[in-house]
Amino acid sequence: MYLKKNKPQSEMTANASKYPQGYFKPKPCKECSTEFPPRAPSHMHCSQSCADRGVTTAYLMRSYKITLACYEKMLEEQKGVCKLCEKEGFKMAKHHKLKLVVDHCHETGTVRGLLCHNCNRGLGLFKDDVESLKRAIDYLNQIETH
Repeated sequence: MYLKKNKPQSEMTANASKYPQGYFKPKPCKECSTEFPPRAPSHMHCSQSCADRGVTTAYLMRSYKITLACYEKMLEEQKGVCKLCEKEGFKMAKHHKLKLVVDHCHETGTVRGLLCHNCNRGLGLFKDDVESLKRAIDYLNQIETH
């Protein structure tokens, strides 16, 4: 999953003297609600950690209609592992934030759980077709390997 890289919080600055009041009023962080003194009008988070969480939340809301808190709750319920293979998962690229991806029904948008990239791709390659998956299981059970 691709997540847009935010400008680092430390680089968010503006010349307050160019604004009518001459300073920026403290405001609540969009992620944790802690009041902080912004360094620019576009500065919405109190820390880089909150900004990163905000970007991830925006991605999850846009793509799956869930919050990062909802993702974290599912992750906790799944004991931090893929719902299918029960492995921890992995990040596909350096810019990815999450080790497990959100599996969802492409027809209804319903979120089913968190899967590692491999299990998610496997279901996708089988086009979520239960009968094909059953035939694959029967096939594997028939094959004798040494």
